[in-house]
Amino acid sequence: AILAASTFPISPDDLIARTKAILANKNGVENPALLASDFKFVAPVVGPLPKDDFLQAFDGFKLEEGFPDANAGYYAFRIDPFEPNRVWFDTRFRGTNTGPLSGGSLAATGKKVEAPPQACSMLFNERGECTQLTAGYVMDKQVGNTGGLGGVFGIFYAIGYGLPFPEAQPWKKSKRYNLFLKFSEFQKFVKSLGGGSD
Repeated sequence: AILAASTFPISPDDLIARTKAILANKNGVENPALLASDFKFVAPVVGPLPKDDFLQAFDGFKLEEGFPDANAGYYAFRIDPFEPNRVWFDTRFRGTNTGPLSGGSLAATGKKVEAPPQACSMLFNERGECTQLTAGYVMDKQVGNTGGLGGVFGIFYAIGYGLPFPEAQPWKKSKRYNLFLKFSEFQKFVKSLGGGSD
């Protein structure tokens, strides 16, 4: 009912078609006119990146050279009823690193990548230009071999080129979180001694 009441001038089918066209053009790298001048890229760690920075960074990885058999595995395209100008879709990247990456600076490893399911989205303006791409939001960190990481961070980790900072490494509990959990368990234990309840 919310979606049916939308006044956004571009139909859901057209927005999904535009999303697929951008994906087919390497997220706009091969046709930057599909992206608005105020476009931004947002991921769990990276961004927001403006259009020119995003195009340069995304093209610089040369994933198509490093993974000639790559399959992004895009699926479940749908319109957000609360934001009728947003298309949500999911992805499960698969590929084998048989070619060099980053312009030849990283040698092929021969390792396969099986990424976890990730949620992505594109926002559009009334002219049909993409104003925002979100990507890399992992929905189940237990799936695949990327250490639970999404996007390029996960791909690099899976082939043995994990980037050297915590955000590009598999998640692990911090000392503070461990203390919090231990303290919570201690509180439960104390309450149980006094006959208290949670």
